[in-house]
Amino acid sequence: MVLETLREVLDSDYRGPRAVFTQVHVLEALIAIGKTGSVGRGKLGTVTGLGQGEVRTLIKRLKDNDLIVIEANGCALSKKGEREYAKIVSLLAWSSPVDAKSLHIGMRCWAVAVSGAAKKVRYGIEQRDAAIKAGADGAFTAIFRTGRFSVPGEGTDCEKNGPEEPWTTVRTAGLSDGDAVIVTGSHSDADSENGALAAFLTLV
Repeated sequence: MVLETLREVLDSDYRGPRAVFTQVHVLEALIAIGKTGSVGRGKLGTVTGLGQGEVRTLIKRLKDNDLIVIEANGCALSKKGEREYAKIVSLLAWSSPVDAKSLHIGMRCWAVAVSGAAKKVRYGIEQRDAAIKAGADGAFTAIFRTGRFSVPGEGTDCEKNGPEEPWTTVRTAGLSDGDAVIVTGSHSDADSENGALAAFLTLV
């Protein structure tokens, strides 16, 4: 399970510096390394927004949990890390900045699609709360079924009864029936993305 792996990295009983980062930071690191094959310490700091000391601790935790190997040009995924990255990719169907100002959740917005997660969404409150805790100003969750986006719990058609965006853009992701979509907003892409990934973790 993806969440179990992230929790292991953050285990409070771990011998060493207490983690000041979150599951979202661990997730961002694994995604960045998995996408590019190898990432240096500086790049990881940029991706996660963590300071040098925090990045060193994160790298040590990832290595000690056998998720990465240290190479001459940076950090690469281990065999175990590759398996975990494959699980993440299978669940995180799409992640991208979007134009969603019309949803009034923030000026800089981000959207993620979560494979097969529509059945796990209740009313979107859990996703909103997780997103806000991670730095976003707001979040909107929709489920994708029978070719349309709808508001969980009430069934309102997001496109028919609302703005075209971000739904026109989200459709380009090639969603499957039963996927869930979370749109978050904030004053910065970093905070909205962090919020979106935190919300994603509530559905895996």
